[in-house]
Amino acid sequence: MTTQREVVGALSNAAAGSKSVVLATVVRVTGSSYGGVGARMVIRTDGSTVGLVSGGCLESDLAEHARRVHTNGRPEVVSYDTRDDDDAPWGLGLGCNGLIEVLLEPLPPSEARDVAAIIDQALAGDSPSVIATVIRAPDSKTGLPAIGAHALLGGAEIQSIGEWGSGSGLADAAQYVAEALAAGRRGLVREIGAVEVAFEVVMPAVRLIVCGTGPDAAPVARFASQLGWDVTVVDHRPLTNAHSSRFPGARVVECAEALRLADVVMLTPRSAAVVMSHHLTRDRDYMHALLGANVAYLGVLGPRARTERMLSELTTSKGTVSEMGERFFAPVGMDIGGEGPDAIALSIISQISAVTSGRAGGHLRDRRAPLHASPSPVAAVGSI
Repeated sequence: MTTQREVVGALSNAAAGSKSVVLATVVRVTGSSYGGVGARMVIRTDGSTVGLVSGGCLESDLAEHARRVHTNGRPEVVSYDTRDDDDAPWGLGLGCNGLIEVLLEPLPPSEARDVAAIIDQALAGDSPSVIATVIRAPDSKTGLPAIGAHALLGGAEIQSIGEWGSGSGLADAAQYVAEALAAGRRGLVREIGAVEVAFEVVMPAVRLIVCGTGPDAAPVARFASQLGWDVTVVDHRPLTNAHSSRFPGARVVECAEALRLADVVMLTPRSAAVVMSHHLTRDRDYMHALLGANVAYLGVLGPRARTERMLSELTTSKGTVSEMGERFFAPVGMDIGGEGPDAIALSIISQISAVTSGRAGGHLRDRRAPLHASPSPVAAVGSI
């Protein structure tokens, strides 16, 4: 699965290699769509791409439009309206019954680096943030924001790139942060004077701590890394080169004393953790440290009786299972069936994703609310 982090990587690599690219970003969705506002794709001059803005039905057409944008250097918005089940103008056979608008931005190396930095900063935040992007502006008027100007909103300071004009456009955009956060993944578009600005909500990446380095820990770390999560693997033994090869995409740290986990790894109410070292005393001490940190999610691998034994031995007053409530899972994982490390890892990752997204983890067939409804407050640690 392609993630925002891979898009950030592609933009950063283009900047480092002095290459220009076109960035395609979904800026407006009405009705049904595969990806929400903020779905992105990087299109290189050779036609190769990184990322997805749909399920694969728009990408080739957008790549053709990107050729023109590469050549003339002018950003533009491409619209796909299939609400009337008549997409004959494009011959794409979408049948998605929705309106999707995609901004195509030509980015020279310096601008690619700046856009990558602002997305990366949003992903690394401690709370959801909003990226505002100018998507339409008059060509003939000076002093107004320009198409492709971006601003990261919602933090203590506004971070902006591009031309926001000489007026109050940036300050006016900041007034829509609360409304955008309420809109969630669907985003919103607002007219601010003579320009249109799209607002995208960026959820910070899940910060997963895997306590243990056994064979069954590898697929947990791998699946999480592929989702773009910030993954840390903890081992009680000194680190070797083998750790990097076994856990690509993850950070591996040494923690000789499990009780001192918080001294080695940052544990916050946004962290999710899985205890799976297969050592009774060590797992108990990991639990002690994690309960004291009051993390957003704590899962413990192993039989229920084993976990109950460890809990009975804990004497911590910093945190308890009752205080964690619905954020504590033992045995860990969702009941999806399957055997072996990969199936177990899938059930664990699915559960973490559901909990951090404020979802119950049921069948979408049975869901009556919109599939891309705004995240609940539980999803403050969520993913994109």
